[in-house]
Amino acid sequence: MKLKRGRFQRLLAALFTLSLLLTAMQQGIVEAAGQGDTVTPSTQSTQVTNVVVNGQPLNAKTKPMLINGKLMVPLKPFAEAVGATYQWDVKKKLVTLKKWAEPVQLKERSRKNEQRLTYEVSGKEVYIPLRDVSVDLGYTLEKTNAQIQVQPPIHGAIKKQIYEGDLVTARDAFIRLSGYSVHPYIEAHFPNTELLSSVYMFPQGEALRYFTVNGDVLSLVEVKDGFPLVTYQGYVGAPFGKEFTMEYDPLELFLKNKAKNQWGAYPKLNKPLVYEFTTGWGDSSTTYYGRITIDHKEELLGTAGDPVTGLPTDTKQIMKAFKLPWESRTDAQQALE
Repeated sequence: MKLKRGRFQRLLAALFTLSLLLTAMQQGIVEAAGQGDTVTPSTQSTQVTNVVVNGQPLNAKTKPMLINGKLMVPLKPFAEAVGATYQWDVKKKLVTLKKWAEPVQLKERSRKNEQRLTYEVSGKEVYIPLRDVSVDLGYTLEKTNAQIQVQPPIHGAIKKQIYEGDLVTARDAFIRLSGYSVHPYIEAHFPNTELLSSVYMFPQGEALRYFTVNGDVLSLVEVKDGFPLVTYQGYVGAPFGKEFTMEYDPLELFLKNKAKNQWGAYPKLNKPLVYEFTTGWGDSSTTYYGRITIDHKEELLGTAGDPVTGLPTDTKQIMKAFKLPWESRTDAQQALE
Protein backbone atom coordinates (compact mmCIF):
# COMPACT_ATOMS: atom_id res chain seq x y z
CA MET A 1 0.00 0.00 0.00
CA LYS A 2 1.44 3.40 -1.02
CA LEU A 3 1.28 6.30 1.44
CA LYS A 4 0.79 9.70 -0.15
CA ARG A 5 3.42 12.34 0.70
CA GLY A 6 0.93 14.87 2.19
CA ARG A 7 -0.75 12.33 4.40
CA PHE A 8 2.66 11.09 5.59
CA GLN A 9 3.76 14.62 6.59
CA ARG A 10 0.50 15.22 8.45
CA LEU A 11 1.01 11.92 10.32
CA LEU A 12 4.54 12.94 11.40
CA ALA A 13 3.25 16.32 12.60
CA ALA A 14 0.50 14.67 14.61
CA LEU A 15 2.94 12.27 16.26
CA PHE A 16 5.32 15.16 17.11
CA THR A 17 2.49 17.18 18.65
CA LEU A 18 1.32 14.18 20.65
CA SER A 19 4.87 13.67 21.98
CA LEU A 20 5.04 17.28 23.17
CA LEU A 21 1.63 17.00 24.80
CA LEU A 22 2.58 13.85 26.69
CA THR A 23 5.82 15.46 27.90
CA ALA A 24 3.94 18.50 29.19
CA MET A 25 1.39 16.31 30.95
CA GLN A 26 4.18 14.26 32.56
CA GLN A 27 5.89 17.41 33.90
CA GLY A 28 2.60 18.68 35.27
CA ILE A 29 2.01 15.41 37.13
CA VAL A 30 5.50 15.48 38.66
CA GLU A 31 5.05 19.09 39.84
CA ALA A 32 1.65 18.29 41.29
CA ALA A 33 3.05 15.25 43.09
CA GLY A 34 5.80 17.43 44.59
CA GLN A 35 3.15 19.76 46.03
CA GLY A 36 0.81 17.07 47.32
CA ASP A 37 1.06 14.56 50.17
CA THR A 38 0.53 11.37 48.20
CA VAL A 39 3.29 10.17 45.91
CA THR A 40 2.65 8.31 42.65
CA PRO A 41 5.48 5.77 42.26
CA SER A 42 5.50 5.84 38.45
CA THR A 43 6.07 9.59 38.26
CA GLN A 44 7.70 10.68 41.51
CA SER A 45 9.90 7.81 42.59
CA THR A 46 12.55 5.47 41.30
CA GLN A 47 13.16 1.94 42.49
CA VAL A 48 16.67 1.57 43.82
CA THR A 49 19.11 -0.79 45.55
CA ASN A 50 18.34 -3.69 47.88
CA VAL A 51 18.28 -3.15 51.65
CA VAL A 52 19.72 -5.75 54.03
CA VAL A 53 18.84 -5.55 57.74
CA ASN A 54 20.85 -7.58 60.26
CA GLY A 55 22.21 -9.69 57.43
CA GLN A 56 18.77 -10.49 55.97
CA PRO A 57 17.22 -8.91 52.85
CA LEU A 58 14.28 -6.63 53.67
CA ASN A 59 11.24 -8.86 53.27
CA ALA A 60 8.90 -6.65 51.27
CA LYS A 61 6.75 -7.08 48.17
CA THR A 62 7.31 -3.43 47.35
CA LYS A 63 10.88 -2.28 46.76
CA PRO A 64 12.61 0.72 48.33
CA MET A 65 12.12 3.93 46.40
CA LEU A 66 13.91 7.21 45.92
CA ILE A 67 11.32 9.86 46.80
CA ASN A 68 12.12 13.56 46.93
CA GLY A 69 15.82 12.76 47.05
CA LYS A 70 15.57 10.30 49.97
CA LEU A 71 15.74 6.53 49.98
CA MET A 72 12.41 5.38 51.42
CA VAL A 73 11.41 1.88 52.58
CA PRO A 74 7.98 0.44 53.39
CA LEU A 75 7.10 0.89 57.07
CA LYS A 76 5.84 -2.55 58.07
CA PRO A 77 8.67 -4.78 56.77
CA PHE A 78 11.34 -2.40 58.05
CA ALA A 79 9.81 -2.20 61.55
CA GLU A 80 9.54 -5.98 61.69
CA ALA A 81 13.14 -6.40 60.53
CA VAL A 82 14.56 -4.21 63.32
CA GLY A 83 12.17 -5.52 65.97
CA ALA A 84 10.26 -2.27 66.45
CA THR A 85 6.53 -1.78 66.95
CA TYR A 86 4.82 0.71 64.67
CA GLN A 87 1.60 2.69 64.35
CA TRP A 88 0.15 4.89 61.63
CA ASP A 89 -2.37 7.34 63.03
CA VAL A 90 -4.26 8.51 59.94
CA LYS A 91 -6.22 11.22 61.77
CA LYS A 92 -3.16 12.76 63.40
CA LYS A 93 -1.08 12.08 60.28
CA LEU A 94 1.60 10.56 62.49
CA VAL A 95 3.77 7.44 62.16
CA THR A 96 5.44 6.09 65.32
CA LEU A 97 8.13 3.42 65.64
CA LYS A 98 9.13 2.18 69.09
CA LYS A 99 12.07 -0.05 69.97
CA TRP A 100 13.65 1.89 72.82
CA ALA A 101 12.25 4.17 75.49
CA GLU A 102 12.22 7.17 73.16
CA PRO A 103 9.99 6.51 70.10
CA VAL A 104 10.75 7.76 66.61
CA GLN A 105 7.92 9.87 65.19
CA LEU A 106 7.32 11.00 61.61
CA LYS A 107 4.74 13.41 60.23
CA GLU A 108 3.43 14.11 56.76
CA ARG A 109 5.73 16.15 54.59
CA SER A 110 5.11 19.87 54.83
CA ARG A 111 6.82 22.85 53.27
CA LYS A 112 6.50 24.69 56.60
CA ASN A 113 8.97 22.39 58.36
CA GLU A 114 11.42 20.52 56.18
CA GLN A 115 13.69 19.55 59.10
CA ARG A 116 11.43 17.08 60.88
CA LEU A 117 11.19 13.42 60.01
CA THR A 118 8.48 12.77 57.43
CA TYR A 119 6.77 9.85 55.77
CA GLU A 120 5.19 9.40 52.35
CA VAL A 121 2.16 7.44 51.17
CA SER A 122 2.35 5.57 47.88
CA GLY A 123 -0.78 3.61 47.00
CA LYS A 124 -1.52 1.50 50.06
CA GLU A 125 2.05 1.62 51.40
CA VAL A 126 3.56 3.99 53.96
CA TYR A 127 7.21 4.81 53.22
CA ILE A 128 9.74 6.09 55.76
CA PRO A 129 13.27 7.51 55.22
CA LEU A 130 15.72 4.65 55.68
CA ARG A 131 18.74 6.59 56.87
CA ASP A 132 16.99 8.98 59.28
CA VAL A 133 14.95 6.30 61.02
CA SER A 134 17.81 3.80 61.16
CA VAL A 135 20.17 6.32 62.76
CA ASP A 136 17.53 7.41 65.29
CA LEU A 137 17.12 3.77 66.31
CA GLY A 138 20.87 3.41 66.75
CA TYR A 139 21.69 1.46 63.60
CA THR A 140 24.54 2.11 61.18
CA LEU A 141 24.33 2.11 57.38
CA GLU A 142 26.97 0.88 54.97
CA LYS A 143 26.70 0.76 51.17
CA THR A 144 28.31 -2.22 49.47
CA ASN A 145 27.89 -2.66 45.71
CA ALA A 146 24.13 -2.79 45.07
CA GLN A 147 23.17 -3.18 48.74
CA ILE A 148 22.70 -0.97 51.77
CA GLN A 149 23.52 -2.78 55.00
CA VAL A 150 21.55 -1.72 58.09
CA GLN A 151 23.36 -3.07 61.14
CA PRO A 152 23.36 -2.63 64.93
CA PRO A 153 26.36 -0.90 66.56
CA ILE A 154 27.92 -4.25 67.50
CA HIS A 155 28.96 -5.56 64.09
CA GLY A 156 32.06 -6.06 62.00
CA ALA A 157 35.40 -5.55 63.74
CA ILE A 158 33.95 -4.42 67.09
CA LYS A 159 31.66 -7.48 67.15
CA LYS A 160 34.68 -9.71 66.72
CA GLN A 161 36.46 -7.86 69.53
CA ILE A 162 33.52 -8.16 71.92
CA TYR A 163 32.58 -11.77 71.19
CA GLU A 164 35.92 -13.33 70.31
CA GLY A 165 38.52 -11.10 71.95
CA ASP A 166 40.18 -11.68 75.29
CA LEU A 167 38.82 -10.02 78.41
CA VAL A 168 41.00 -6.93 78.00
CA THR A 169 39.99 -6.28 74.38
CA ALA A 170 36.31 -7.15 74.82
CA ARG A 171 35.76 -5.09 77.97
CA ASP A 172 37.42 -2.02 76.51
CA ALA A 173 35.39 -2.24 73.28
CA PHE A 174 32.10 -2.75 75.13
CA ILE A 175 32.59 0.19 77.52
CA ARG A 176 33.17 2.57 74.59
CA LEU A 177 29.66 1.97 73.19
CA SER A 178 26.66 4.12 74.13
CA GLY A 179 23.88 2.21 75.91
CA TYR A 180 20.21 2.06 74.90
CA SER A 181 17.21 1.37 77.11
CA VAL A 182 13.63 0.14 76.65
CA HIS A 183 12.70 2.02 79.83
CA PRO A 184 13.06 5.77 80.48
CA TYR A 185 16.41 6.42 82.13
CA ILE A 186 16.38 7.31 85.81
CA GLU A 187 17.53 10.89 86.26
CA ALA A 188 20.98 10.93 87.82
CA HIS A 189 21.96 13.51 90.44
CA PHE A 190 25.47 14.83 90.84
CA PRO A 191 27.23 16.50 93.76
CA ASN A 192 27.86 20.23 93.82
CA THR A 193 31.59 19.68 93.50
CA GLU A 194 34.28 19.33 90.85
CA LEU A 195 34.92 15.76 91.98
CA LEU A 196 34.56 13.33 89.09
CA SER A 197 34.17 9.57 89.34
CA SER A 198 33.39 6.53 87.23
CA VAL A 199 32.69 2.93 88.21
CA TYR A 200 32.73 -0.16 85.98
CA MET A 201 32.21 -3.66 87.35
CA PHE A 202 32.34 -6.86 85.30
CA PRO A 203 31.36 -10.30 86.62
CA GLN A 204 34.55 -12.30 86.92
CA GLY A 205 35.39 -13.98 83.61
CA GLU A 206 32.76 -12.03 81.63
CA ALA A 207 32.82 -9.23 79.07
CA LEU A 208 29.23 -9.16 77.76
CA ARG A 209 27.67 -7.36 80.73
CA TYR A 210 28.83 -4.83 83.28
CA PHE A 211 27.56 -2.56 86.04
CA THR A 212 28.25 1.15 85.99
CA VAL A 213 27.46 4.01 88.38
CA ASN A 214 26.54 7.45 87.03
CA GLY A 215 25.95 9.95 89.80
CA ASP A 216 23.60 8.13 92.16
CA VAL A 217 22.21 5.70 89.54
CA LEU A 218 23.53 2.19 89.05
CA SER A 219 22.85 0.48 85.71
CA LEU A 220 23.38 -3.00 84.31
CA VAL A 221 24.40 -2.97 80.63
CA GLU A 222 24.24 -6.17 78.57
CA VAL A 223 24.75 -7.19 74.96
CA LYS A 224 21.27 -7.72 73.48
CA ASP A 225 20.26 -7.87 69.80
CA GLY A 226 23.58 -6.34 68.77
CA PHE A 227 23.16 -3.38 71.15
CA PRO A 228 24.57 -2.39 74.56
CA LEU A 229 21.23 -2.48 76.36
CA VAL A 230 20.48 -1.14 79.84
CA THR A 231 18.41 -3.87 81.51
CA TYR A 232 18.35 -2.68 85.14
CA GLN A 233 18.61 0.62 87.03
CA GLY A 234 18.16 1.84 90.56
CA TYR A 235 19.13 4.67 92.90
CA VAL A 236 22.05 3.63 95.08
CA GLY A 237 21.85 6.49 97.55
CA ALA A 238 21.28 10.20 97.31
CA PRO A 239 23.90 12.11 99.27
CA PHE A 240 23.81 14.99 96.83
CA GLY A 241 21.16 16.99 98.66
CA LYS A 242 23.56 17.15 101.59
CA GLU A 243 27.21 17.90 102.06
CA PHE A 244 29.20 15.55 99.86
CA THR A 245 31.40 13.07 101.65
CA MET A 246 34.18 10.83 100.31
CA GLU A 247 32.94 8.03 102.56
CA TYR A 248 29.76 7.60 100.55
CA ASP A 249 29.55 4.02 99.21
CA PRO A 250 27.34 3.85 96.09
CA LEU A 251 27.37 0.04 96.03
CA GLU A 252 26.09 -0.77 99.49
CA LEU A 253 22.37 -0.39 98.74
CA PHE A 254 22.71 -2.28 95.46
CA LEU A 255 24.55 -5.24 96.97
CA LYS A 256 21.85 -5.51 99.66
CA ASN A 257 19.10 -5.15 97.01
CA LYS A 258 17.83 -1.98 98.65
CA ALA A 259 18.28 0.42 95.76
CA LYS A 260 15.33 2.78 95.28
CA ASN A 261 13.13 3.23 92.20
CA GLN A 262 14.43 0.02 90.65
CA TRP A 263 13.25 -1.13 87.25
CA GLY A 264 14.23 -4.35 85.51
CA ALA A 265 15.04 -7.66 87.15
CA TYR A 266 17.52 -7.41 90.01
CA PRO A 267 20.60 -9.33 88.84
CA LYS A 268 21.64 -12.14 91.12
CA LEU A 269 25.37 -12.11 91.79
CA ASN A 270 26.74 -15.65 91.66
CA LYS A 271 30.35 -14.66 91.01
CA PRO A 272 32.73 -11.91 92.13
CA LEU A 273 32.69 -8.49 90.45
CA VAL A 274 35.94 -7.12 89.04
CA TYR A 275 35.89 -3.34 89.35
CA GLU A 276 37.63 -0.22 88.07
CA PHE A 277 36.85 2.87 90.15
CA THR A 278 38.28 6.28 89.20
CA THR A 279 37.86 9.39 91.33
CA GLY A 280 39.51 12.79 91.61
CA TRP A 281 39.67 16.31 90.17
CA GLY A 282 40.72 16.76 86.55
CA ASP A 283 44.23 15.36 85.95
CA SER A 284 44.67 14.63 89.64
CA SER A 285 42.79 11.35 89.87
CA THR A 286 43.21 7.86 91.23
CA THR A 287 42.00 4.60 89.73
CA TYR A 288 41.40 1.63 92.01
CA TYR A 289 41.31 -1.95 90.77
CA GLY A 290 39.97 -4.89 92.72
CA ARG A 291 37.01 -7.17 93.15
CA ILE A 292 33.90 -7.60 95.25
CA THR A 293 33.41 -11.15 96.46
CA ILE A 294 30.14 -13.07 96.48
CA ASP A 295 29.73 -12.34 100.18
CA HIS A 296 30.13 -8.59 99.38
CA LYS A 297 33.64 -8.16 100.69
CA GLU A 298 35.95 -5.79 98.87
CA GLU A 299 39.46 -6.79 97.86
CA LEU A 300 41.61 -3.86 96.68
CA LEU A 301 44.34 -5.19 94.39
CA GLY A 302 46.05 -2.04 93.18
CA THR A 303 45.86 1.64 92.31
CA ALA A 304 47.01 3.84 89.45
CA GLY A 305 47.36 7.58 89.00
CA ASP A 306 47.78 9.80 92.03
CA PRO A 307 47.06 7.59 95.05
CA VAL A 308 45.88 9.56 98.05
CA THR A 309 45.87 6.63 100.46
CA GLY A 310 49.47 5.47 100.18
CA LEU A 311 48.49 2.19 98.56
CA PRO A 312 51.09 0.36 96.44
CA THR A 313 51.18 1.02 92.71
CA ASP A 314 53.08 -2.04 91.52
CA THR A 315 50.13 -4.05 90.19
CA LYS A 316 50.71 -2.83 86.62
CA GLN A 317 49.13 -5.84 84.97
CA ILE A 318 45.78 -5.13 86.64
CA MET A 319 45.97 -1.38 86.05
CA LYS A 320 46.65 -1.58 82.32
CA ALA A 321 44.42 -4.52 81.49
CA PHE A 322 41.36 -4.18 83.77
CA LYS A 323 41.76 -7.93 84.24
CA LEU A 324 42.78 -9.96 87.22
CA PRO A 325 45.92 -12.05 86.75
CA TRP A 326 44.03 -15.32 87.25
CA GLU A 327 40.98 -14.44 85.15
CA SER A 328 40.06 -16.35 81.99
CA ARG A 329 37.07 -15.62 79.80
CA THR A 330 34.00 -17.81 80.30
CA ASP A 331 31.23 -16.12 78.29
CA ALA A 332 32.58 -15.82 74.72
CA GLN A 333 31.74 -19.26 73.33
CA GLN A 334 28.43 -19.37 75.18
CA ALA A 335 27.38 -16.07 73.58
CA LEU A 336 28.17 -17.29 70.07
CA GLU A 337 26.08 -20.45 70.39
